[in-house]
Amino acid sequence: MNRSSSVISDSGIESEPSSVAWPLEAALRGRPPLDFSSEREIPQQIVCPNDDTLSVDLKGISASEKEPLDCQTKPSKIPNSGLAFVNKKMVEVVNMSVSCAPTCLPFSSVLRDSPSISGMSARQATSPITHQPLGSFGIISSSSLNPLNMDDETNERMLNFYKAKEELFKELSFQASLYSDLPLLASDLPYFPPEEDDEEFDDGIHLVVCVHGLDGNSADLRLVKTFIELGLPGSRLDFLMSERNQTDTFADFDTMTDRLLDEIIQHIQLYNLTIGRISFIGHSLGNIIIRSVLTRPRFRCYLPKLHTFLSLSGPHLGTLYNNSTLVSTGLWLMQKLKKSGSLLQLTFRDHVDPRKTFLYLLSQKPGIQFFKNVVLVASPQDRYVPFHSARIEMCKTALKDRTTGPVYTEMINNLLQPLVEAKECRLIRQNVFHALPNTANTLIGRAAHIAVLDSELFLEKFFLVAGLNYFK
Repeated sequence: MNRSSSVISDSGIESEPSSVAWPLEAALRGRPPLDFSSEREIPQQIVCPNDDTLSVDLKGISASEKEPLDCQTKPSKIPNSGLAFVNKKMVEVVNMSVSCAPTCLPFSSVLRDSPSISGMSARQATSPITHQPLGSFGIISSSSLNPLNMDDETNERMLNFYKAKEELFKELSFQASLYSDLPLLASDLPYFPPEEDDEEFDDGIHLVVCVHGLDGNSADLRLVKTFIELGLPGSRLDFLMSERNQTDTFADFDTMTDRLLDEIIQHIQLYNLTIGRISFIGHSLGNIIIRSVLTRPRFRCYLPKLHTFLSLSGPHLGTLYNNSTLVSTGLWLMQKLKKSGSLLQLTFRDHVDPRKTFLYLLSQKPGIQFFKNVVLVASPQDRYVPFHSARIEMCKTALKDRTTGPVYTEMINNLLQPLVEAKECRLIRQNVFHALPNTANTLIGRAAHIAVLDSELFLEKFFLVAGLNYFK
């Protein structure tokens, strides 16, 4: 297994042995950072809800990957994940947190007044991503800073910026570099390239299947689809926004698996598609349905074509050890009212013997190790899906449970051991911290649960910095 690392969010990011911080100009104007706390001890984070601000702390970057940033390794404060086995080939956790506001994108959505530079106007400078005019911050880079070529106002502003940058670095507990200094992003193509004649692709198209979660619909992942299409124009992507289960998301997983499998096969046959690669993007329990589809005999012919599995808040280990009593009670009531088979299976109550439950049996079947990239996106602010379940790792409560705890450990081993042994598979864990308002939805964890779907700031930053690499 290759070792890799990359991650993102709307508000702050943690990680595990090297780090990168990417604050922008507005973050350095003396505004205090937000404090995002969780049960896990995380490294010092810089989270600023101001415009043009982004902070990231990456860890676990493999030396084998050719990244443009050169970061020094430093021990992490995060405890071990508690896996039942130790393997040197095991991919290390990567965490990223991002705090964004409406103008923290790689380009400015609103043109800002900025003093011109000698020999180059503000309107002449364009973004390498969108080919649109840059804001005032994007005009001057650290390499081109020359007081002789600037007027007094710009010179004073940039000097203040660099002084603030130096003060920021002194306060950090890790080696860092700025997002604005990053020479390369995941994609350098413009969002709207000139129209060209359709090219012939001998290897077929790249089918991306998007599967919604509980009580969702086919439009839930529309923004995910949009940013992938914008970031990779001309990549011959075909999206299947699954809708077969949206009328009944409370059915048992076997029933919903049959529906999704029929929908995929019918889509391929109806449009007579020549499949080159297949990727899956799932949200919530949609990830369980995807894993179940991979085990079906009718899908075996497509296993060699699997490319990327992007899991957004997926309860891969169920919701048995949910630390939110309020959410657990609500899901229990919903299961009783809806007679939901899927909610019953998520809590390991579909069989008296835990080793004969649906999730345990599913963990014993091959599937996700056939992907080239397995990306697990999780947020400790999400109370609907336990943080450890979305990351497929042990939790403290399970370690203390002598009844179901050993079963939990076996499930983790069943899922991760094949990934470790698969030479062509990469496992990437991404921790997301969102800048959320103090509302009831934030308190119960619903806001963070759906932020991975409806937060344009998070999605664009995620795909531009890292996510698009998994779909190339």
